[in-house]
Formats: sequence, structure tokens, C-alpha cells
Amino acid sequence: MIIEHIDQVLPHIAGRNDFITAKKDGYTVIDYVYAAADTFDDFVRLECRGIKFAPDGRTLARPFQKFFNIGERPETQPDALDFSAPHVVMEKLDGSMIHPAVVGGKVVFMTRMGRTDVAVKAERHLSRELAHECETWLNKSVTPIFEFTAPDNRIVVPYATSALYLLALRNTVTGEYLEWSQVERAARAMLVYQAPIHDAPRTASEFLAHTRAVTGMEGFVVRFADGRMVKAKGEEYVLKHKAKDSILQEKNVLALVLRGEVDDVLPLLDGPDRLSVQQYRDDVLTGVSRTARMISDVVTRYSDLSQKEFALGPAATMPPLFRPLAFQIRGGGEPVAAVTALLLKHVGSASAVEGARGMFCARFALGTNDNAELRDAA
Repeated sequence: MIIEHIDQVLPHIAGRNDFITAKKDGYTVIDYVYAAADTFDDFVRLECRGIKFAPDGRTLARPFQKFFNIGERPETQPDALDFSAPHVVMEKLDGSMIHPAVVGGKVVFMTRMGRTDVAVKAERHLSRELAHECETWLNKSVTPIFEFTAPDNRIVVPYATSALYLLALRNTVTGEYLEWSQVERAARAMLVYQAPIHDAPRTASEFLAHTRAVTGMEGFVVRFADGRMVKAKGEEYVLKHKAKDSILQEKNVLALVLRGEVDDVLPLLDGPDRLSVQQYRDDVLTGVSRTARMISDVVTRYSDLSQKEFALGPAATMPPLFRPLAFQIRGGGEPVAAVTALLLKHVGSASAVEGARGMFCARFALGTNDNAELRDAA
């Protein structure tokens, strides 16, 4: 599909909340922010996955279009995919999609949303030679598309070293993909890795079964010679990704701790993340126990007071959140259970958690720098 100018795209996303048009310094990004039922029922909207435009409106860079999992849509059902047609099976690396663009006369790296923190990290690989190769391709209206993996850019699969992999070369205007043999030659010229290529079973159903069983990796992307693409992920990866997603916000981790469900998540987490969650669990439970004991001590010390005397005296000096707990415990409630139940009413938002922090006095922080663009791995 030919896209030469932003005016060819804007009418297709007009009035839609599922897409964003973000004007940055020297370029404009169009990307989707969530997928509704009809978000991608339009060929132009499929291209709105981080496509970039220059200030004059011409197409600046064109990363991958939106593509789907096998079995996710009618056209990606196993019986609709012909694996006898020419195709390449690439390993689906678990990092961030990166592409170059020329902005202000300089080659820079971008993610879907532009020059993000992750893109700047990836630029440690942008040597003078690589910048020259990228600019040469961009001047030919071809967008090189890379995957950036690194210990400090981890999604789920851990990588020991920082690396850049060339995934594709895509015509910026027509959207066509250059043949894999050209990608291989370009990767050698750029002095970067190329995406690992795998053999695949003969049918989509066999391929899907094979992919679901893989471990230690995300999965695979199948690119057909006509440009169609589908992906499939291992079941282990999907479970770990859901687990990782669940711990990106403190309120979710606090809820897991208070409900006693952390042990279900820990086996799905790796290294530093697992240690961070374990430490937070221990800190929260210690804080809850301390609060319960403190309030119990006050209740016990003034057990001879009437309810009114207790309310006007000791209870009145307590923090507001502690007062109902004191009366619950005074009435026979189990202290730790009372504190836990009240805290569970405060896990709905980050502000609610902050307001109740005095009850557990712990703070959650993941053990590594997390990728703010985790959704890009979806």
C-alpha cells in the first residue's frame, strides 16, 4: 500500500480514540494506543503502528505493520495459512523494535513512539558506520527495522549482552519488504546480527503446536514472500509475560501479597524481579504485623475504658485509618486479618495505596530498569 504523505492516513483515524497522532521535535508519529474490535478493520490503520512523518508530511520511516497471532483473526486461522507458499520463519526476539530516521540532518533511532528512552539506549550501537549504512537505505526510501535486546531492556527473556538484530528492510513508501537475502547482506555490511532463522513444520497447525512447546524464548514470526506476517508465542513465555505485566504496578503486587497469591507468580519470574517481589512481600507482611501489634497493644492497655471513653481518648489520637481497626480489634477481631482486610480496600489505585502506606510501610521497586514499552512486546 502506497503511503507518501500523512494526509493519506489522517482521514482513516479521524475521530478515533484508539489512535494517537503525536507531533514531536522534527517528526510526527501515528500509533495505536489500544485495540478495539474494529481498530484494524482497515488496511491503512494496520500501518499505524509507529509510522513516522516529516514536518512537510512526507513519510519519514515505516516500521512493521500491525500483524497478528496465528488463530487470532479469521485470516490467521491455521487452515487459512498456506505454509507451502514461500516464507521465512524468524525467531521472535524479546526486545524492542527499533528503526532509524533522519531528523534535523542526523540519523537517530526510534521506537514506535519515537525517540524514547529505549531508543536512546539502542543508540549505543549506532556507530558512524552503522549510521552511514542506515542513511544510505533511508535515502533509497527503505526503512531498516531492528530488534534491540539488552540486560537493561528486558521484557521477559533475559539477554546477557546488549545487541542489535536486523529484522527487515521495508520500502518506506510502498510497504514492500525486500527479500531475506538482501537483509542478510545488509546485516553483514552494518556489522549487526540478523534475526535467527528456523526451520518450520509443514503446516500451520504443526507449527503452532511446535511453538507452544518452546521454552527459553518468546516464539516465532512467519513472513510470507507477499509481505503477510503472523506470529506465535510459546506458552511458557505467555505465562511469564502475564506475570511480569502483573508486577509492573505496586497496587497489583500489594494485592497479590495480601491475598496470599505471590507464590503462584514467583515461579514465573526471573532473577531480580523474583527477589524484588519476595523482598516486598516480606516487608509488607512485617509492616502489617507491626501495625496490628501496635493497635492491639493500645486496645489491651485501655481495655478498662468504656467505648465512649476509648473513642474520645486513645482512639482519637490515632491516625484516621487506624481508628476503625482499633474498634474491630476491641470487638474481638483478629488484628492481622483486620489490617489485611482494610488494606485490600486500598489496592484499586496508586493514590489509594499511597494513602494507606502508613499501614504497611513498604515500597516496591523492581530489581532492574523496566521497559516502559512493555506493550510493544505484545
